[in-house]
Amino acid sequence: MKKIFAAALLVLAVFLCYAPALRNGFVWDDTALILRDPLIRSWRLIPEGFNHFLFIDATASDFYRPIQRLIYTVVYAGFAFNPLPYHLASIIAQALAAIAFFFFADEFLRALNVRQRWIAFVATLIWAIHPVHTAAVAYAAGLADPLAAAFGFLGCYAVLRSKQNPLAWFALATVAVTLSVLSKEIGFIFIPLSIFAIGLTNRWRGVWKIAVAAVFVCAIYFNLRHAAFHYPAPPPRNVSSILVRPITMARAFAEYTGLILLPINLHMERQVDVFVTDHNIDAPAMRELQSVLGVVLIALAIWFALRMRKRNRFVFACLVLAGVSYLPVSGVWLLNAAVAEHWIYIPSAFVFLAATAAIVDLAQNKTARITMSILAAMWCVFLGARTFVRTFDWKDQRTFLERTIANGGDSARMLINLAGLELSEGHVDLAKKHLQAALKKEPDQPMAVINLAAAALKENDFKNARELLMRATQMPMVDARAHEMLAVLENKEHGRADLMRMRLAARTGMPDWSIEKRYIKLLDEVGSTSAAVAEARACSITQWWRADTWLLYSGLLKKVGDGTTAAAALARAHDYDVHLDAHNGGG
Repeated sequence: MKKIFAAALLVLAVFLCYAPALRNGFVWDDTALILRDPLIRSWRLIPEGFNHFLFIDATASDFYRPIQRLIYTVVYAGFAFNPLPYHLASIIAQALAAIAFFFFADEFLRALNVRQRWIAFVATLIWAIHPVHTAAVAYAAGLADPLAAAFGFLGCYAVLRSKQNPLAWFALATVAVTLSVLSKEIGFIFIPLSIFAIGLTNRWRGVWKIAVAAVFVCAIYFNLRHAAFHYPAPPPRNVSSILVRPITMARAFAEYTGLILLPINLHMERQVDVFVTDHNIDAPAMRELQSVLGVVLIALAIWFALRMRKRNRFVFACLVLAGVSYLPVSGVWLLNAAVAEHWIYIPSAFVFLAATAAIVDLAQNKTARITMSILAAMWCVFLGARTFVRTFDWKDQRTFLERTIANGGDSARMLINLAGLELSEGHVDLAKKHLQAALKKEPDQPMAVINLAAAALKENDFKNARELLMRATQMPMVDARAHEMLAVLENKEHGRADLMRMRLAARTGMPDWSIEKRYIKLLDEVGSTSAAVAEARACSITQWWRADTWLLYSGLLKKVGDGTTAAAALARAHDYDVHLDAHNGGG
C-alpha cells in the first residue's frame, strides 16, 4: 500500500464519519472561544492573541493556546460567525492528525524492522474514526486536541527520520513540537514520547539532540506564557485527597477501557467518584466493582507489556508509548476532572497500534487471520457508524445539553447551563428545577445561586432575588455579576438607576466588558454623558484591542459633538473587527 493512497483513504474516512458536524451550530465553549473572543476578529490582533490566555470574556483558565486562537482568526476573517467553516477546520485538523500518526506509525514499524505498512494504516483508521474522539472533533472548541496531535506526531516522525539529514529533521521536529505545545498543553508529552521512540529503536545517542530541542521548545513556550496577561483560574471545587486518588485512577482506567472497547454511552462530564444517577441504589457497589476491575486491568496491561517485551518488541514499544502518554491524564496529577473522553485522544493511538500488531502476531494461521480481518472490518464499520451518529449530539446547545444529561452527564455544570438556556427562552420553572438539582449536587455552587436570582428577578420575586444576590456577593466567582443584578433589582423594584452599585460591579473582580459596557450606557442614559465618555476612553486604553470598546466610544463622542475623534475611534473599531458592519460590533 502506497503512503499517498493510504493517506487519501484516511482523509476520506474522517470526512465521511464527521460530515454531519458541518451542520452543527456553536455549543458549550464555542460561545466563549469564538462568539465572545475579541482577539480573533482582525489580522492586526494576531500578535496580541499570543499575549492572552485562552478565555477572554469568560471564567479565567490556566490554558495558554495561541495557535487555536490563530486558526479561529483565519476562519473568522473569511466567514465571520458562520459555524460551518469552524467545524470544517476541526475535521481537517483530525484528518491531518491521522496522516501524521500514520506516517509516524509506518516509520516506527520500519525502525523496528516490521515491514507491514497496513498495520499502521488499520491502527490509524481505527483511531481516526473512533467515536470516543468526537468530543475533540465534533464541536469547534475541541480543535486544540487534533491540532496538538497533528503537530506532535509530525515531530515524532521527524525525529525517527533524523538519520537522514539530522539537522533538517531535528529542526522540523522542534518547530512541530513547539506548535503542538502552543496548540494545547498536552503537546509537551511528545518530548518524552520522542525520547522513548528513538531509544526503543536503539538510537540513544540521539537523545541529547532531543534534549536540546526540548530546551528550545520550553524556552519559547514559557517565555510566551509568562508574558501573557492572565487572571488566576478559580480553584477546583471538588478535590480528591491523595489517599483517594489511587482509587480514582483505577476507576478511570476501567472507564477508559470500556469506552475504547465498546463506545456506546458517550457523553461529556464523566464522573467516577460517585454515580451521578441518584435513583440507582446499586451505584456505590457498582463503583467499587469498577475500582476492582480497574486494578485488574492495570495489572493485566503491565503483565501483557512485560510478556511482549521478548515476544514482540514493536508491541512492547507501543505499549510503553501508550503508558507514557496516558500518565498525565491518569489521575496522578490533579486536573479539572477525574475523567474526560478527549483526554485519551493521544494515548489511544498507541493502544490501537499495539493492539493491531499484537493481533497480527497472535493470528498465526490463515484461518485466524481471515477471521480477525472480518471482525476488524465489522468493528471499523461499527465505529464509523457510531461516530456518524454521535456527531448529531452537538447539533445545537439544547441538543447537546439534554442528550449529555440524559446519557448520565448530569453534573451541576451541565444542569446550570441547561437552566441558563431555559431562562433565556422564558421557561423559568424548568430553569429553577435544574438549578435546584445542581445545588443538591454542589451546595453553594455560585453559578446556580446567581441563576436562581435571575429566575427570581424574572418572576418579580424581589425578596428572594435580593436574598440570593446578597449571598452571591460573597462568592468571588459571581460577585461582580451579583452587584450588577442588584442594580437591576433596584430599578425594577423602585424605578431608580443605581449608579453606585453599577460602578461597584464594574470595579469588582477581574474586568468584565459586559458589565462595564452596561455601566457606560447607564451613565449616558442618566445624563452623565461626559462621565460615560471618560469611562469609555479609559476602557479604550486598557482594552484597546476590543472593537466594541471603540464602537461605543465613537458613539458617545459623536453625541457630545466631537466628530473628528469619533471618526478616528470608529476607524479603530473597524481595524479590530473585519466584520464590524455585518454584526454591529458583535455585541
